[in-house]
Amino acid sequence: MKTIFTALLLCLFLPFSAVMAQTDDSGRVDLAPLAGSLGVTPKVNINFGPAMMAGFAETLRQANPEMAGVLGGVTGLRVMVFEGVDTRGAEPQVLGIIDQLAARGWTPAVTVEDDDTRINLLLLESDTAVNGLVLLLRDGADTAVFANIHGTLDPIMIGRMIGSGQAMQGLDLEALMGQFQN
Repeated sequence: MKTIFTALLLCLFLPFSAVMAQTDDSGRVDLAPLAGSLGVTPKVNINFGPAMMAGFAETLRQANPEMAGVLGGVTGLRVMVFEGVDTRGAEPQVLGIIDQLAARGWTPAVTVEDDDTRINLLLLESDTAVNGLVLLLRDGADTAVFANIHGTLDPIMIGRMIGSGQAMQGLDLEALMGQFQN
C-alpha cells in the first residue's frame, strides 16, 4: 500500500519496441499494453476522464481550493497497480515506452534506481503548463505502478500550493484508496 501512496503523491504533486505507447499532444498515453505484457489484471485499475476529474475537483473545492484548481486542469487519470506478480517480463516494454516518449518530446524528469526499485517520471511540457505526466514505478520483482495524468497542469499553481504547506489539506488518500480496495 505504501507504494500506491508514493505513486499517487508523485503523480499529483510534481509539476504526471513490441509495445507502442499511444500518445498525442494532450499528454494522454495508452499504458494498457504494459498490463498486457504482465498477463494479469491490475489489483487497482483507475481510469477516469474529464467528468470524473471535475467531480473530484468539486469535492475538494471548499476544503482545498488550490487542489481543486489543480485537479480542475486534469482531463484524465489512469493508474494501474500490480502486486504479487512477476514484473520483470514487462521491463523491455517499459524501457521501450520511455525511449518512445523521449523521442516524442517528453522530458525524463525523474529517474530513480535504488536496489530493486526503479522509478521513471516523464513530463510533456509546453511553455506554460505540464500537459502530461507518466509514472512507471517498479518496486522489486513483484510490484509495479503505471500512471498517466493528462490535461493542463499549471506548475505555478502547484508550486504555490506546495509552498503554502496546504497541499494535502482536505485530501484523505487513505480513505480514498480504501474505497478502491476489495
